[in-house]
Amino acid sequence: MDELKELISTINFNEPYNIQGHRQIYDHVETLASSDASSTIPVPSSLVFYGARNILSPSFIIGQIPDLLNLVTVIETFRRFAVLKSDEALEWQQYYEHEKTCGRAEDVRLLAANEVRAMRRFLDKKDAQRREYIVLVRCLIHLYTHYLWTAPESCLLAKRLNDFFPGSFNGVDMPSDLLFHVDLTEEEKAYFVRLKMECQEWMSLVSDWETKREGTCRDEGLSKEDMDASFENDFCVTFPQPYEPSEMARNVEIYMKKVEDMMRKLEQWFPPSSGT
Repeated sequence: MDELKELISTINFNEPYNIQGHRQIYDHVETLASSDASSTIPVPSSLVFYGARNILSPSFIIGQIPDLLNLVTVIETFRRFAVLKSDEALEWQQYYEHEKTCGRAEDVRLLAANEVRAMRRFLDKKDAQRREYIVLVRCLIHLYTHYLWTAPESCLLAKRLNDFFPGSFNGVDMPSDLLFHVDLTEEEKAYFVRLKMECQEWMSLVSDWETKREGTCRDEGLSKEDMDASFENDFCVTFPQPYEPSEMARNVEIYMKKVEDMMRKLEQWFPPSSGT
């Protein structure tokens, strides 16, 4: 895994696409996946971040938002785990501080002041960062729904809507392929119910517009071919993208860097034991 991490570290997503560098990573991952031990090898966090950035850069591939949602959800799991471990470390810090005042546990190293401050910040910001994640999921769903209306794969609309809002659409009541549903609180579930209603209202507006547009085009003597040729442009003029994709990509990157920073600091302060 050290080799894979090293390969990923050579990729600069702010520079032109590095074909050779990405190919080396793909080949290495393929080799790992085909090995006998592949089922016991945990997916390294660096590969999850890499996968997300490959969707966001050099230009945001909006059609891969379902994959991005799953990757961002895994990154949110990393963040929550880092918060949990920070909380545990601070509890042990308090315990051993007391032990030392009693003349015990003299061989135990306490956390440095800057480490304690950083971990307390992780805890203080956990609710705000959770909200940040939920808002990112919401915005990505909005952006993808808008994209899918005119995309070549628009036939997937019903399936994707069921993935976003399981059981909400007749005839497509299948389990969702998306991971963000797994750990939602009741309040967050209600938040996504409201989002489902917003999406349904928006789709109703679009359907009404399509019907009126078709009638207007017929009255103007336009052929079906002419109507189809101008549909995407007319749609985007009437219903602009809810978010600028480049800005959305920046917001996801900001969130990911926060989580990476937490993980980097904790791995620096609590390195794995030798042999593990």
